[in-house]
Order: sequence, then C-alpha cells, then structure tokens
Amino acid sequence: MSAFFYCEAIIKIIALGFVANGKKSYIREAWNILDFTIVMSALISMIVNDDKLKAIKTLRVLRVLRPLRLLNKNRGLKLAITSLFNSLPAISNLLLIMFFFVFLLGILSMTLFNGGMYYCYDNHLENINYRQKDAFIITM
Repeated sequence: MSAFFYCEAIIKIIALGFVANGKKSYIREAWNILDFTIVMSALISMIVNDDKLKAIKTLRVLRVLRPLRLLNKNRGLKLAITSLFNSLPAISNLLLIMFFFVFLLGILSMTLFNGGMYYCYDNHLENINYRQKDAFIITM
C-alpha cells in the first residue's frame, strides 16, 4: 500500500522539481510538505525496524495523517480544513477569554459562598455510620 504513496511522491518530485524549480516546486506547497512528511516517516520506519530504537517507532504515529492526503484531491474539503486552520488563532483568543471569565466566576463564588457548601445539613444523612476510613454503612 505504501508503494503507491512512494511512487506518487517520486512522480510529483520529478514533474514539479523538488525545491528550486520556481513557485510550483514540490516542497513549496504546504499539502505536499505534509505528503512528503508522511511518506518519509513511513519509509524510515520501514527501513529501520529495530526494537532498540524506540524513537523511530514514534514515527509510526504520523501514519494517522494519511487520510489528510485525500484532502489534496477534494477541493471543497481542502477549503474547509484550510479555513479551520486559519481560524485557530481566533479560537485560541476566544478560549483565553472564556478561561478568564471562568476564573473570575470561580473567585466570585469562593468569595460569596465562603465555604458554605463544605458541610451538608440534611436530616436523612444522620443515619450514616462512618466505621472505616473509606467505607460507610447506612443503618435504618
């Protein structure tokens, strides 16, 4: 299965040039960089199959990115994923603002409740007998 990916990468490199063939070179497009990274990680993990080199085994994690190669073929899906990646800075700003408000509400609740929720004042819990450290027995 990986042989098809290797052949595709080699054909694209021959057709487009690797780096110094103008703006349409193979390695100058982000999707081709992703494709090259996936292909090279699979090739390295296949060539170096030693149990002692655990760092090389971590390259197998990059195989998860193989379905992203299909995005290069589907134009609408590629546009959606690209716009998602472009919106990540705005999402991180929103996450920071949300964290700030949750932090403020936490401080406000600690100030207002002032430990008032620490004890439970309910009558039906009077029958609980704590005999052991972790277990409890309910007596009726």
